[in-house]
Amino acid sequence: MSARTKSPQWPHQERTCDGVEYHVRPIVKDDAAREREFILSLSPESRFQRFMHAIREPSDELIAHLIDIDSHSRMALVALIGKPPAERIIGVARYAADADGKDCEFAITVADDWQCRGIGMNLSRLLFEHAAHEGFRNIYGHVLNDNQRMIELAESLGLRIEPAIPGQATIRATRRLN
Repeated sequence: MSARTKSPQWPHQERTCDGVEYHVRPIVKDDAAREREFILSLSPESRFQRFMHAIREPSDELIAHLIDIDSHSRMALVALIGKPPAERIIGVARYAADADGKDCEFAITVADDWQCRGIGMNLSRLLFEHAAHEGFRNIYGHVLNDNQRMIELAESLGLRIEPAIPGQATIRATRRLN
């Protein structure tokens, strides 16, 4: 573990840029129905940008995979509004370690009606802090070439955007953590 960073305490209280309060915490097994509802609430375009293929109804296996974290090699943070048990997921940021365990790949999704309100920035910041605390060297993501909002978010988070390769649908965004 890195001595340079401190892991955030959960739940972590946040505010959107327009003042709406929400909280962030690691996903838990009890979030399966909330995760399914979150995915189903996304527009077809947002689902495609997140999963990089068309997805209508998430399978039970996909949901089980998405909520299965160990807080080190696989982590997912959820942004929620409401109080338990009526919480609703409005954003998710997650990473998964590479095979060598030194770097990790991340993904961020924010509900359509909550986009451009600072949630993606806050989730990313907390996820990156956690990944650094866990000792990861670099964090990276693959972004569809036409996902301008995610490219702009990646740039504002200090990620280096690699040039697009002709014929490839994605670009890579990378940031050093430690």
